[in-house]
Amino acid sequence: MRTKLLLTCLAAITIAGSASADRRKYVWTYGTGTMSPDESELEFYQTTRIDDANSWEYRIELEHGISSRADISIYQIFTQADGGSFKWDAFQIRTRYRLAEPGKVAFDPVLYLEYNRKLDLKEQNKLEGKLLLARDFDKVNLALNPVYEFFWAPGDPVHEVGLDVGLSYELSYRFTVAFESTTRYEMLKNLEDETSSYFGPTLSFATGSVYYTVGYAWGLTDDSNDARVRFIL
Repeated sequence: MRTKLLLTCLAAITIAGSASADRRKYVWTYGTGTMSPDESELEFYQTTRIDDANSWEYRIELEHGISSRADISIYQIFTQADGGSFKWDAFQIRTRYRLAEPGKVAFDPVLYLEYNRKLDLKEQNKLEGKLLLARDFDKVNLALNPVYEFFWAPGDPVHEVGLDVGLSYELSYRFTVAFESTTRYEMLKNLEDETSSYFGPTLSFATGSVYYTVGYAWGLTDDSNDARVRFIL
């Protein structure tokens, strides 16, 4: 009951904070938009991992524009395993930097850097870097995110590389349809490497200045979950 009440309150806060939010066409892939200087927004993410034992992750993101090219975000991350308790799991800091003004360079490249720290200090630190690329072809948008992730301390370091791809079509301002794929290749010391891949549809709805984006992705490899679902408000 407390969990449901908390999530209801968070959703209400997020709707209020989304009044000036940038439209999100994807849930697994980033476009190349950044926040305007001195503007802020609040977003709510829910991710469900569907497997033999389901799990849920909830993220609250506070994002702020630093300049015409850079922004920064702080996340609070909560999780709940099937049959387990709702808990505060981690915090995260993320920044993006636009390499050029929009339209000046092909695919409007943006650098993305993220640090994630679990509250359980027995878990590893995580540093993630991405190159965000996107281009519009009339009503069609193509977004590409090459990814590198590094996990360290405690334990042996782990390297992970991947690629997120999104292709969307804007039927109208209120409705966008897309397909996304996401792949991660994890290099484990003294163990077999793991590859997880997902593919599926994403739908984005907008009412006024509030948007709701939801995506479903099927697991394609033995190392993947059966499926994943994410919505962003």
